[in-house]
Amino acid sequence: MGKSRNTWPLWMLFLFLLAGSMPAGVTAQVRVAEKPMPPREQMKIPPKPGEGYVLLPGRWIWHRPARMYAWLAPVWVEPPRGKVWTPGYWKEVRKGWMWVPGKWENKKRFWNRF
Repeated sequence: MGKSRNTWPLWMLFLFLLAGSMPAGVTAQVRVAEKPMPPREQMKIPPKPGEGYVLLPGRWIWHRPARMYAWLAPVWVEPPRGKVWTPGYWKEVRKGWMWVPGKWENKKRFWNRF
């Protein structure tokens, strides 16, 4: 059990890099029977690296090789100019649940919804 705790941050880093290396236009829709729960141990939020950074919350990503969802730890990022982060959410679909991933949206389009 001790070894798996030591490798947990490495797996999260690997998954983060894997998610970042995928082309922006690639999406996957996977349905699961039950909505996964957030991880038992909440990861600590790293300190904010500077002014203007936005916290992307911990979120689920689909890990294709393992054919399962994996939890991606929270991370601070510099937002693209004129964009705002909209978080992902679980959507109930026929015969299960589907994760709708978060994405960067144009600020104008985002605020026009309200």
